[in-house]
Amino acid sequence: MAVIASRFVYDVSDPVHPRLVCRGANTVIHLLDGNAIAYITAIAGQVVIVRRDLTNAVETRIAQLPADPRGAFASWTSDGLLEVYASGLQMHLWSNGTDHVLYAFGPFAGGFESRWNAPWGVAEFSPDHAYLAISYPVDFSPQNFRIFSVADRSQVLAVGTGYAHSGTSVANDRFVWGTGSVMQWTPTGGATVLRSERWFGPTSSSDGRWLAATLLTDTLMPRVVIVPVGGGQTFVTGLGSGPGFVTPTIVWYAEEAPCPPNDQCGADATGPDRTVHAFDVTNGSDQVVRFRIGEEPIDNGYNYCCAPGS
Repeated sequence: MAVIASRFVYDVSDPVHPRLVCRGANTVIHLLDGNAIAYITAIAGQVVIVRRDLTNAVETRIAQLPADPRGAFASWTSDGLLEVYASGLQMHLWSNGTDHVLYAFGPFAGGFESRWNAPWGVAEFSPDHAYLAISYPVDFSPQNFRIFSVADRSQVLAVGTGYAHSGTSVANDRFVWGTGSVMQWTPTGGATVLRSERWFGPTSSSDGRWLAATLLTDTLMPRVVIVPVGGGQTFVTGLGSGPGFVTPTIVWYAEEAPCPPNDQCGADATGPDRTVHAFDVTNGSDQVVRFRIGEEPIDNGYNYCCAPGS
């Protein structure tokens, strides 16, 4: 199974011919082990996490959250024990049944013309829930990217990134994020430059062996870059954006095409069309994904493919 844009769940046993299992509305979906999902809903005025078995449709309430992550800057763990969220001008962490204020940030005034200079925030727990990386989308303070130890809420990194271009945990021992260069942080090595490229929306495979992102060497010609974490061959696609791993070795991404006249692309020369590609890192093949009619990851005419939480 794979989750796209926190709302589409696909059976990707054949990643070129997937099957839509469910489509969420006004919710956020996480994929669980054992053919199940966890999703956000409201019950009696409370925000709760519900586990749904995709085999028999049995639902079980997991936990209640203090803040509603739907349409807000927030991230939560599927067991309901942790949630990070912005409220007012403060960043909060819910842990051990208690709400904690981690830090405060200033107000924002301004706007953005292009997808590629608009901020894409970071709010992600490491898979083992030991660390938390945060960059509020419109925090432009000198220390707008931070990593905390969840256990004692100590700040282990605070740096300035300018515009945050999202980030991803790679296994449990490092975090990678995009800014003017590609940066990584590890508990032992601190923050270092990983690659001297501009990446937007980096994401990682579930086994931590691969990274993928939109490569913005030329913002007029966005492409997808796929990089092995341990070294080896790097792949760069044709025009594309928004990659997401649907298996440890298969990346889906949205094909980009020139914007037609009078289209609302802002300063961008291209935009995602309705075509989705499946790139196989084991052999370098790049195929068009054949969705069943009505099962594309498209809502209100917008292509949401293909990052898990895009």
